[in-house]
Amino acid sequence: MALSFLYIDENIALHDNFVAQSSQFNEVKSTHCFTNIKSARKFMENNAVDVIFIDPNFSKVAGFDFIEQNIQNFFFVLHSPRTKDAVKGYELGVFDFFPKPFDPNRFLVILKRLNKQEYVLEKQRAHLPQPYIEVRCDLMKERIAHDDISHIEAMGDYIKIVTEKRKYVVLMSMKKMEELLPKEGFFRTHKSHIVNTGKIQNYNGKEIVLNKVKIPVSRFKKKIFLDHMQNFKQDQYQY
Repeated sequence: MALSFLYIDENIALHDNFVAQSSQFNEVKSTHCFTNIKSARKFMENNAVDVIFIDPNFSKVAGFDFIEQNIQNFFFVLHSPRTKDAVKGYELGVFDFFPKPFDPNRFLVILKRLNKQEYVLEKQRAHLPQPYIEVRCDLMKERIAHDDISHIEAMGDYIKIVTEKRKYVVLMSMKKMEELLPKEGFFRTHKSHIVNTGKIQNYNGKEIVLNKVKIPVSRFKKKIFLDHMQNFKQDQYQY
């Protein structure tokens, strides 16, 4: 998961080098540089920031005060040539100390440590497709694994989600359900039917058989459906 970095250092001559070096790593989504904390704060108000690299010894505004005020909300990494800064930083709870000048190997160590943090793991999970849908049925929230779904039928304002073990009747439109399901594994064969293509036992251009149930294929969907089955090379046979 790529992260957004902020680099705060009064020495503007170091900015280009930090951006050039850090951008070589896939874990770095972007790096925005500032020479003062006031400008950095303004940027942080309207933009997502994950990690802040900072040389804390500012001539006008104390960098350590800024760190202490925001330590609960961001990963702070001290980027300083002064090892004594590391001691004070760790007392405040900074994530790491990154000595100057820029060392790619040491930077990689920091990235690896970041990737093990729960916050970063949560961001990764949020960007991964979930292997289930979550619906409300009988006043309860239910998680139904994609692989368990055989097919889905429209029932007026409701839909019926059919699995081997249970049928779920849910207040939801077919359009909304179609949006929730992965396109590579499910196909809407008809205005009233969505099927799990992995569960199909037999099919032709007019109907599908799965779990002894026959599902119609709309004549408008015939070619698209046959192409879909061909493209994904399902281990099926026509009858």
